[in-house]
Amino acid sequence: MEHWYVAQTQYAQEKRAQQHLENQGVNSFLPLYTAQVITPMLLLGKPQTKAVSPQALFPGYIFIRFDPEVIHTTTIKSTRGVSSLISFGGMPSVVPDEVIERLKSHDCLSPAPNVPEHGDRVEVLSGVFEGLEAVWFEPNGAKRAMLMLTFMNQEVRVPIGGRRAPDAFRVRVLGRGAAA
Repeated sequence: MEHWYVAQTQYAQEKRAQQHLENQGVNSFLPLYTAQVITPMLLLGKPQTKAVSPQALFPGYIFIRFDPEVIHTTTIKSTRGVSSLISFGGMPSVVPDEVIERLKSHDCLSPAPNVPEHGDRVEVLSGVFEGLEAVWFEPNGAKRAMLMLTFMNQEVRVPIGGRRAPDAFRVRVLGRGAAA
């Protein structure tokens, strides 16, 4: 019976493994996401964004669907780009169909909104605040944008524009305005 499994790929070989698995008739799923890079604000303007090429959501891993009684696991393991199957107790670990369906329908896989707007909840993807969630604060387009971070139960405003702005500041919008 066909089930979803996780294959570990060789370093940066997710797309190669997917192509070779598809050539063998093995259904595969490589979740990708598109990050946004925010360029410094222009005087009296809004920040500009550009999309970065799609990247693997789980670097080094790919989901595959096959029947081990039809396609042997050694065939999968010997596929170009595949390093091994994730196994427990010597048996490949099954991923429930619901997990894959959730991943396929998750909004993180669709392109993020172009530019954060005032009140949006964002995740910082680069710099010293990487990994933190914040609120994008832009009370007036003529002023520089700020991130409102919470440190030790206190709100801290971190300026994003102006002379000290990094060349490329990456964030991902997690929620829009009131929904944030």
